[in-house]
Amino acid sequence: MIRSLPIHRCSRGARIASARLVIALVAAAGPIFASAQAPSAKDECANVDLAAAPAQPVPIRYGLTGGGEEPLALLWADKASYPGNGRFYSLEPQKYASNDRMTAVQAGQIDAGSISLTALITGVRVGLDLRAVASIVETSDQDNQGAFVSLIDGGVGDAAQWKNKRIGYYGPNTISEYWVKSALRRAGLNPAEARYVSLPPPAQEQALRNHQIDVAWLSRQFLAKAEKTGGVKVVLRPMQATAQAHPSTLVFFTRQFVNAHPHAYCAWRRDYQKALENWRAGRDGLYAKLIAAKYLTPAAADAGPDGGRAEGGRINVRDVQATIEDMVGAGFLPAARTVAAEDLLMKGYALRK
Repeated sequence: MIRSLPIHRCSRGARIASARLVIALVAAAGPIFASAQAPSAKDECANVDLAAAPAQPVPIRYGLTGGGEEPLALLWADKASYPGNGRFYSLEPQKYASNDRMTAVQAGQIDAGSISLTALITGVRVGLDLRAVASIVETSDQDNQGAFVSLIDGGVGDAAQWKNKRIGYYGPNTISEYWVKSALRRAGLNPAEARYVSLPPPAQEQALRNHQIDVAWLSRQFLAKAEKTGGVKVVLRPMQATAQAHPSTLVFFTRQFVNAHPHAYCAWRRDYQKALENWRAGRDGLYAKLIAAKYLTPAAADAGPDGGRAEGGRINVRDVQATIEDMVGAGFLPAARTVAAEDLLMKGYALRK
């Protein structure tokens, strides 16, 4: 029997406490400037023997975002194809809001999870015990994460026309804010010249049609719905905004977990890479399993190919470093609040190129 994914909510008090902790950590840490560091070429999983499983699988408490993680979701939606889940490890997915996921890391409630590049930089910067190990969604020429759209009769085109326009995005310090600011800078505008309107994903389309905003960010599912309704046009894709490929969602693990359970981690990593291969080869035939597992809705499965998957889940460190530098140039991140790309990765265990 396939169970639906539980939704975890942290209390308002926990979120406030988390925010205070992050602020305190930032203040205590002081400025950290990105510095070059020699890459770690050694793959520790090559020395981990996965021939014999332990007596009991190790639980991996995983914090989901609930979107874009289709290959990862195959590990429980199509469990028979990934024997490591149930032998070496037991994957326990739970859905968290972004802030709640970081609170759960601090509280020791999860061992791994999905994270945006911007949240990863912030988390590492303030000293959280997490590092990236693999890519989930990659902004590239092939991705279909969604797009910035305007009304066909709204008189707003690409970023060169966004001066003083109301631009919908997901909120401060989100990857969508970075895309807006990078696009404006590339169009020769000051990123401060646009008006940023923070809205949740389901509200973006209606706000656009009600003329409350001039441009909306619609993720893949919401974009497909809006295009079926009609009256909207795509004005900018993420790759057009940044002109720089980069992971927008990654997998993190805590260093404590990987150090304590290298067999469980390396078995998970092997299964995840196999899931990426299977997703690439036969995505259309796997949607039914994800719907049955209640990870996807039928509407999301009908929203077109997702794309944006890095081969083998490998993180391109050069692309990440170039993106960090672009974030600084666009005024999205202060130079003193960045972390070198190498320092974002789990040394010896991350999938990298």
